[in-house]
Amino acid sequence: MSKNKPGTDGWKTQAKYWKSLPPGATALILGGVFCLFAALGLVIGIINAEVMTTGHALIQALLAGGFAIVWAVAGFRRIIGLMIVIFPVQFVANFALSHMFARVPELTATVSGHAALMLRLRAEGVLAMVMIVAGYVLVVMFIRKEGLRVFGAMTEVRLAREVQQALVPALSRKIGEYELFGVSVPSGEVGGDLVDVMEGSAGWTAYVADVAGHGVSAGMLMAMIKSAARTRSSNGTLADLLCNLNRVFLSVAAPNVFVTFAGIASAGGPELTFALAGHLPVLHYSKRLGSVEERSVSNLPLGILPSAEFATASIICEPGDMLAIVTDGLTETSDEHAQELGLGPLKTAFLESAAAPLEQVVDTLRRTSLKQGEQVDDQTVLLVRRDDRAYENKWEQV
Repeated sequence: MSKNKPGTDGWKTQAKYWKSLPPGATALILGGVFCLFAALGLVIGIINAEVMTTGHALIQALLAGGFAIVWAVAGFRRIIGLMIVIFPVQFVANFALSHMFARVPELTATVSGHAALMLRLRAEGVLAMVMIVAGYVLVVMFIRKEGLRVFGAMTEVRLAREVQQALVPALSRKIGEYELFGVSVPSGEVGGDLVDVMEGSAGWTAYVADVAGHGVSAGMLMAMIKSAARTRSSNGTLADLLCNLNRVFLSVAAPNVFVTFAGIASAGGPELTFALAGHLPVLHYSKRLGSVEERSVSNLPLGILPSAEFATASIICEPGDMLAIVTDGLTETSDEHAQELGLGPLKTAFLESAAAPLEQVVDTLRRTSLKQGEQVDDQTVLLVRRDDRAYENKWEQV
């Protein structure tokens, strides 16, 4: 992927908007453009009254308005080929019109000639004013019509964003000898990533879910996932949770949508159970070994097979150890050569910042990702660290 020139991405985005305009709105804005530039053509006729007749002025107005429409369509919709074609065509048309002016009879310095000229100038001036007013009215109608459509959609997105912020707040929790911290940063107004922790009498479960895609629809599915996870039995296993979420997701999502999932569960003590469903590996920092290892277990993403079964595995989390779950929004950032970051640099950053507060570890991971390239997908991180004082507490109890 080559690096785009400044402004290219913005032009492409604007072109998508103009291509999505309803026919009625398109007619309003193009009608307004025609009227305003036709008025400009009439003004040119008034300025050059000594070499242009009323007929020539009207032709000038039609040409100015017509070419303005073509330029507007080409510019709004980013039709570069049309721009290349229309430039010489407009030049030839204006050149031909200027040659027509050469055959206009000279004005006579008589009373009747002066009266005729004044009448013509008034008529062209009034017509120019009418075209300006008509253009203004059409543009205002376009703004009002599109305002209802665009700002209505923006209101819906804003409400969805507020709902998401309530459903996916930054997570900071201390449960027994474990400290948990999680944050999700959407790439747009509304994200499809979820980070959450649930506590019950049998222990706690922390997880990250990543709905395919982003935007309002992904955010709605994310809310359903959280609701389904919260309503399941607190005494169930991590495998039971995955089976339940899989059934719920299949019943509400479109056939081509799926969810990747990574969860960690604790029933107390150093042994943690984890499960992955199409997700990146869990990163395990070992304080004793001074290394970061990938922990993985193979499962299909949620929403693929109705009868899917999900395997789990265990991790022994020693005092000072830390686990990290990151979504592909961090690993798939790309540089100008389309080279993705991958897990390697994140593992290095994780190791180097392992002694820092959890919030600072998250910041380090995100900075590492953003150094590679711009964020294009939701970025979510969940950290679980076992307290360093676990050994001390153990010996105090003996």
